[in-house]
Amino acid sequence: MGRKPRAQTAGLALALLAAPQPVLAQRTQENAVASSDDAFGTQVGQEVTGIYTDADTRGFSPTKAGNIRIDGIYYDPVGLLPSRLRSGTTIRVGFAAESYPFQAPTGIAEYRFRPWPEKRGLSLGFSRTPFWGSIMEVDARIPIVKDHIGLTGGMAAARQTLSDGTHNSAASVTVRPIFRYAGAEFAPYFVIGRYTSNYTHPLAVVTGDTLPRFPRKKYYLGQRWANGRYDNVHRGATIKAPITDNLSLRAGLFYSQADRDANYNELFLIGSASGLAVHRLIADPVQRLRSTSGEAQLAWRLGEGRTQHRFIIGYRARKRVTDSGGSDIRNLGQVPFGERNRVPEPNFSFSPVNTGVVRQSSLLLGYIGRIENVGRLNIGLQKNRYRATVREGRTGLLNRTSANPLLYNVSLGVDLTHALSFYGAHERGLEDSGVAPENAVNRNAQLPAARSTQYEGGLRWKFQGGQLVVSSFQISKPYFSFDAGNAFTRAGTVRHRGLEASMAGHFGNRLNIVAGAVAIKARVSGPARDAGLVGARPAGTPSLYARLDVNYHTDIFGGLTPTASVIYTGRRALGSRPLPSLGGKQLMLPGAATLDLGLRQQFKFGGTPVSIRALLSNVLDQKAWKVVAPNTMYPDERRRFMLVLAADF
Repeated sequence: MGRKPRAQTAGLALALLAAPQPVLAQRTQENAVASSDDAFGTQVGQEVTGIYTDADTRGFSPTKAGNIRIDGIYYDPVGLLPSRLRSGTTIRVGFAAESYPFQAPTGIAEYRFRPWPEKRGLSLGFSRTPFWGSIMEVDARIPIVKDHIGLTGGMAAARQTLSDGTHNSAASVTVRPIFRYAGAEFAPYFVIGRYTSNYTHPLAVVTGDTLPRFPRKKYYLGQRWANGRYDNVHRGATIKAPITDNLSLRAGLFYSQADRDANYNELFLIGSASGLAVHRLIADPVQRLRSTSGEAQLAWRLGEGRTQHRFIIGYRARKRVTDSGGSDIRNLGQVPFGERNRVPEPNFSFSPVNTGVVRQSSLLLGYIGRIENVGRLNIGLQKNRYRATVREGRTGLLNRTSANPLLYNVSLGVDLTHALSFYGAHERGLEDSGVAPENAVNRNAQLPAARSTQYEGGLRWKFQGGQLVVSSFQISKPYFSFDAGNAFTRAGTVRHRGLEASMAGHFGNRLNIVAGAVAIKARVSGPARDAGLVGARPAGTPSLYARLDVNYHTDIFGGLTPTASVIYTGRRALGSRPLPSLGGKQLMLPGAATLDLGLRQQFKFGGTPVSIRALLSNVLDQKAWKVVAPNTMYPDERRRFMLVLAADF
């Protein structure tokens, strides 16, 4: 369960630009801990709390699975959606998904767009990021015609340097007008983003039974000329409209584009305890990623008292086009891992790219019912049509796959007392499997869709100022790993059986605590495991992940707020294969704990609200690895300092 999988291809600069903002759209009020009602994942500005994200929920990725929603509307992204649009992110699992239509086995990440601008305003933000990087942000809120026309949007630019010396630069511009009339709201948007440079994480690929030594901090192992460049374009529109007193429409149409104009990856294949590595560089040709997606739902509501019913009928569809392959792979010789191996830029020779096309649609039928102080029932049916084709660039051969499953979800919530509730749920879905990792023969290729199932249940206790949730779950879906030819293909089935706990409490006006933990017993089964090609543990999924966040508001300087976070990631498999030299066991990474300490101060300067946020992350400089694929990793972030200044005009 890596915290940010595949960061080596996406970069971090625009990811920070894509961080959501609070509902009030006031930069000085950003506080992820104070905004959290549970520990299942909240992101506000550049702050994150909780045990789950849109990249990692219960050991899987809602983003990779295709489970992203915009204000409840289906959305298939291929690029990052910037924070000039988003006001927040909610992870929909367990109780948070009780009243959410058409639940998904891997969980849903819901992006909430910025709200209607009630007052004219401008927010400025400047962040001094680790190792002298920077982020500059401008957010505008403009009511143009009272109650009828408003405008939100802004600009951002970032320059980042990470602990392993990786660095990148990005910029984005967003415009979103909002039109309201007779209770209806129509909101188109347009975003353009550009990675002017993106140097990817050099990857350590461990083929032996020994972990390598950590490279030096801020010592970039890659080539100076291997500068990736990307374009992100987003456009679309949402509409919410009442048709009658009981009938309403919610719909959206979205276009997402992420074009790789240049992309490089460097791999260090380490096969022995000596640390001597085979150095490979992979250069990609121009590759295009495009997706058009959307959904329309009609909801008919009955009942206004204790008993309420909602009947939903809808349709969703997408078309995704993914280029992959055509790469030029160069062997740069052997080098001790952790030492630079710089070479002049060669003249690359690319081959034709492979083109994958996915077309998917679903007819939707749902019911959500509620009896106050008794319980809730949620049932959804989806008749899904899935078609995927891959045209090989070299040969022109066309491979096709298809599926027409009937998918469903059902959940039941029961109020045992005014404070204690129970829920149980079962979901069956057809979810994406992401793309093949950088060191695979079929790198960046769209993987086949996965039939997934989940069973879950839990208890929630509400107390004054907060709530405690304890849940269990079991998720099963196809498992992908490397075959004998180093292609990333299905190797069996993986099952995550887990127990999670969340406690969020706001105690008076001073103390906020968000604490959560998830313990997962992850196991692989199938022919590949029976043959000894993969082990029992899926690579990268820790046995335990826990996080504690604490804020305490003092009277010092009129409200100085110390903050602290403790994060623990348990043991996890790095290698997928059992090794004879380890007694038939897989190569494992040890558990690691980190401590973050910070200060937050809000004040007014000439009547203008201003905030300062200082954060020292990984105070003890803990060394750890991020697993991005079986046997493949890069160093996690080390001790670093960040300072965020914001003002609302």
